[in-house]
Amino acid sequence: MDSQLYRQEILEHYRNPQNFGKLKKSNLKAKKVNELCGDEITLQLLLDSKNKITDVKFTGSGCALSVASASLFTESIKGMSLDRVKKIKPEQVLKALKVPVSTARSKCVLLPYDAIQKILS
Repeated sequence: MDSQLYRQEILEHYRNPQNFGKLKKSNLKAKKVNELCGDEITLQLLLDSKNKITDVKFTGSGCALSVASASLFTESIKGMSLDRVKKIKPEQVLKALKVPVSTARSKCVLLPYDAIQKILS
């Protein structure tokens, strides 16, 4: 696949992130900050009676990779049960961007994953 196409998708998610904003009502919330660069994210989840994610939103600021990752990640977990979300591995989040990510930048990409881990712990 063309990595240029994926770079364009990352920029599109950065400019127009999915699920960006605040929920009026949420069951769970967590904030994470990448101490290396200052990127930050607050993740909010709304759950139904069966612990299924019915809505998810994020706020925060950061580089294109962290915002695009949060956009893609929140889209992917919407409708999942918390039990299923617990099974997501960091490698899956990194792979979802479909472009190579350096070790230094992986912290940016994993910011939404770290926030969900804080919620689940």
